[in-house]
Amino acid sequence: MRSLILAAAFTLAAPLASAQTAPILAYPPQNDTVSLSLATEDWVQTQTARTEMAVDASLPGSDAGKVRSDIMGAFKSLAQGADWRFTAFDRNQDASALEHWHAVIEARLPETQLGGLSDRAKQASKPGLQIQVQNVDFSPTLAEVEATKAKLRTDMYKKVNEALAQLNQSEPDRKYRIMRIDFNGPIATQPVPRMMKTMAAPAPESDMSENIALFEKAQLRANVTFATLAPRE
Repeated sequence: MRSLILAAAFTLAAPLASAQTAPILAYPPQNDTVSLSLATEDWVQTQTARTEMAVDASLPGSDAGKVRSDIMGAFKSLAQGADWRFTAFDRNQDASALEHWHAVIEARLPETQLGGLSDRAKQASKPGLQIQVQNVDFSPTLAEVEATKAKLRTDMYKKVNEALAQLNQSEPDRKYRIMRIDFNGPIATQPVPRMMKTMAAPAPESDMSENIALFEKAQLRANVTFATLAPRE
């Protein structure tokens, strides 16, 4: 009987011992975080203007085959080295068998070639072929905008690292690190007019060299989170 009592006591004590020696569950380490918002901006500058020229031509149908070469030949005197391209074209014929051509030709021109452009267009015109300035737009090119955006991203990462260094200097025992950078949408560009954004065809006597190249302001914003392991209690 005594042996049976001892066996039962041992059986009851075994689960209790197992419960006492069970490992304590380990929780994942907790982070202390610091968040802030940063912003940077820069100017998108262009040195060229998208220049649109309107061409009106009237000629007999038999001469239609050479009108394109005549137009491009006339444009060589407007701006040296310019890459002129047809961007619009309309052609019709009237009852007298005359063909009427209307075209828009554009190129990006540096500011130095805009002065006197209307006068040169007038000199290049002749009976049956009239050329005039239709529009001058100082908006920057896509390549100029993208180059500024790349610079903004570089500046933002620099600001983030400077903020991190400042935080670790004020809390030398914590060793903060970059946890997350959330950019607030795409980089935004905002036109900032200096004289005029676009310019209608000026009078022949006007001088477009007085117009200043325009800028666009590009801005980039981000929310940054720094983190470090919280002290264990």
